[in-house]
Amino acid sequence: MEHFEITKTDEGFHIEGYPEAVKVLGIKGPEARRLADCTLHKCDLEFSLSCLDGINLVPEEPYALREGLCRSAVIHFAKCFGSSKSRFSLDPKKVYRGDEEALEHFEYFRSLRNKHLVHDENSYAQALPGAILNKPDAPHKIEKIVCLSFISLTLGQEAYNNLHLLVTRALEWVAREADVLCDRLTTKFEAQSYDDLSKQDGITDTKPSASAVHKTRTP
Repeated sequence: MEHFEITKTDEGFHIEGYPEAVKVLGIKGPEARRLADCTLHKCDLEFSLSCLDGINLVPEEPYALREGLCRSAVIHFAKCFGSSKSRFSLDPKKVYRGDEEALEHFEYFRSLRNKHLVHDENSYAQALPGAILNKPDAPHKIEKIVCLSFISLTLGQEAYNNLHLLVTRALEWVAREADVLCDRLTTKFEAQSYDDLSKQDGITDTKPSASAVHKTRTP
């Protein structure tokens, strides 16, 4: 999957690097939707890798910088495998087919996302209330009510390496899937006449409004 330099024109979009091109046709149908989903998965997985690489570029203090990148890497990776109404989800059994160790690591990071980073359900985060008891001759029996918090560190070197490999392999799987779809679509379009192709609508986009944040994207 490639990166393109794109400019917006009155007719739609112009993709740089293709001097013979006259138009970017919009594509509809199941294969086009799956290609679109692959592209969005690619964006999330590449962002996850960028977060992991960024961890090595920031200082250990303040703590929030590395931890924020770590959490974001896990969340955007797991997002590609979660249930969604607007795009197909990656299947870990297909992406990591035949690699039981990779599947085991995947389940760790999925649970880390679901039960710790996004939802507070497991013992990786604990808060322990307590009462500080003074010595017998102190003016007060209880000096202070406290609550101690303990948050587990989740991305040591081994976990970092495992996540980096998982994201990289998922990205490779998505790229292969997209290539297959592009080949099928190319064959389908090549079979049409040039006259019919030239009459088809170009790609158009709609800038989302603030209210769109509340709505599910239409596939």
